[in-house]
Amino acid sequence: MNVVVESQPNCQVTLQVELPSDRVAKEWRAISKNFQRQVRIPGYRPGKAPQSLVDTRFAKDIKEELTNKLLRETLNEAIREKNLRVLSVSQVENVEIDEHKTMRYRATVLTAPEFELPDYSQISAEIAKSEPSEEQVAHWIDQMREPHASYNPVEGRSLAEGDYAVVTYAATLGGQALAEAEPTSPAQLQGRRNAWIFMNESSLAPGFSKALEGMSANEERVFPLDFPADFQVPALAGKTLEYTVTLHAINTKSLPEFDDAFAEKIEPGMTAEKLRENVRERIGQMAESQYENAKRQAAMKYLLDKVDCELPAPVVEREMTGILREIVQDNQGRGVSDEELRSHQEELIGAAQQSAKDRVRGNFLLLRIAEQEKLEVAEQDVAQRVLEMAARYEIPVKKLVKDLQRRDGFGPLREQILAGKALDLLAANVTVREPVAPAIIA
Repeated sequence: MNVVVESQPNCQVTLQVELPSDRVAKEWRAISKNFQRQVRIPGYRPGKAPQSLVDTRFAKDIKEELTNKLLRETLNEAIREKNLRVLSVSQVENVEIDEHKTMRYRATVLTAPEFELPDYSQISAEIAKSEPSEEQVAHWIDQMREPHASYNPVEGRSLAEGDYAVVTYAATLGGQALAEAEPTSPAQLQGRRNAWIFMNESSLAPGFSKALEGMSANEERVFPLDFPADFQVPALAGKTLEYTVTLHAINTKSLPEFDDAFAEKIEPGMTAEKLRENVRERIGQMAESQYENAKRQAAMKYLLDKVDCELPAPVVEREMTGILREIVQDNQGRGVSDEELRSHQEELIGAAQQSAKDRVRGNFLLLRIAEQEKLEVAEQDVAQRVLEMAARYEIPVKKLVKDLQRRDGFGPLREQILAGKALDLLAANVTVREPVAPAIIA
């Protein structure tokens, strides 16, 4: 078999394959003999028709079966012979078998990128490892107390920062209700009835709560509000709205005491001291997880900085599509409008494309390291990952397994696990340096 390899852009490779006539003829005879045993020809008993007659009458069918068999076998042989890391076969064309039984064809395959692995045995990184602080513990405890807070009405004073104002408000733009002037603007900016507003600068829009300070219960106030030029809603950036606000009530929030009675509400049999210790342990676990993640990120950055290579365009495109979907879903979940997303379309696509390239390149690097280190994926690893996925997406395990089988998802899943093992190996060997505190200039 003669194989000529020609590299193409974007990790594509063409193979010009030529099979010798003796191999093709041998396969032809074997397939023809099989036809002779199976076909029925009038005037002959099964299996007794002359071979030449079978060859003539079923030439088209024999050639089709022969072509499929040899393409399947020899393409894999050619790939192994040339040591190609093939991801997929793009197309097979120009298939021909001449009168001398010589077969030729041209195949285009998509391959993994070629690169030299850097020395990854001595990666060092500057990473801080933090211990739980009293401030962090106090913050967590406050977050736990928050859902149990009580709200008390305030009398005898005006509205101030830190209060909770119960208001009815409406916005206009150029004398027209905002809902009509800018229908795509967020509903919370257009107006609400009996809304609770926490009095701080980040509530609703910059300057809104400040404009309410000093109001008394049942008072109405009308004021202009200038939106900054970089406001997150492009339709309102740089514009001035007029708000009409009626204050119905003023409330303050009180958090419950952090004592044994409160701890008992969180978990029966719990004490305040034990709950505080649990919080401290949890913060410590999170800090340890962040520390390990920082090591992984440092190892990945080291590889990406050391290796630049051509990437298979279809793989990058597929990854970019997934990243864009994640970005859109995340922003929609945070209340960002479709109009705003479209206004940043080019920026989002550019960021997604770069991220996709880094992910794809990083994955190929990790898989190559896994190969070099002879890492393997056991069936237990796959089973554990399937269980984790089923729990995360709240899908029955059997349904998830069927879905993975249907879309040939177990191959990519194994690669994902293998890449993770390679990254864990790198992170475990990262040498950590404590960050150097900046010098203080007197």
